[in-house]
Amino acid sequence: MKEIDLTQAGGEKTRDLLRPAAIAIKDGSLVVLPTMTYYALCADALNPDAVKRVFKAKERDASKPLIALVDSFEMAKPLVNDIPESLKELEWKLGSKGITYVLEASDRLPVELTAGTGTVAIRFERNEVVQEILALVGQPITAPSANIEGREPPSNVDEAVAQLRDWIEVAVRWYPSGAVAPTTVVDLTAGTPAVLREGTVSVADVRAVLGL
Repeated sequence: MKEIDLTQAGGEKTRDLLRPAAIAIKDGSLVVLPTMTYYALCADALNPDAVKRVFKAKERDASKPLIALVDSFEMAKPLVNDIPESLKELEWKLGSKGITYVLEASDRLPVELTAGTGTVAIRFERNEVVQEILALVGQPITAPSANIEGREPPSNVDEAVAQLRDWIEVAVRWYPSGAVAPTTVVDLTAGTPAVLREGTVSVADVRAVLGL
C-alpha cells in the first residue's frame, strides 16, 4: 500500500502528488481519501469490478447502493435522467454543508452501484482533495465511508487503514475530519422532495429552501 501524505507537501502541487491515487482508481483499485465528512473508500463508480471490490472490502450488503461523487453538473448529467431545479436550489444554498441527492439513475450506471434500485445517490463534493482526484480521473468515483459495515466511520486515515489495509492500493493522508454527522440525504425522485436522513443539514433548512 502506498501512502500520500499531503500534510507534509510543502510547496509541491497537490494535483501532482495525487496522480498515483488517480491512476490507481482508473486501474480499478481502491483508494482512501478524505471527504466533506469522513474518510472514504473510493473507486471508479463506472467500473463494476471496482464497485464489487468496495462491497467486499466493507463487507457490505449488495442490496445497499453506493454513492457517486461528482465535481460539477456536467459530470453528474450522464449519471441521471434529470437534474431538477430543486436540486440546483438546494445545492446553491446548502450544498457547502453537505447534501446527498437521490435521483433516477441513467442506464449508464453499473447495476452494482445502484443495487438494482433504479436510483443513484450523488454528491457534489467540496473537499479539495476529492476535487483534485475527480479532475484527474475525469469521471465520478464512489466513496462510502472507509470502514467495515457496522463500525464507526473513520475520522482519520489511520482508522481507515487499520480496517481495510489489505484492500487499499493508495491511502491519502490529510487532516482529521471534524465531522460529527454524515451528509443529509434528500430524495428527489418523487413529486415532493423527502429527507431520507437528517445529517449535516437540518430538515427545517431543506424545507425552507424548497418552500415546503
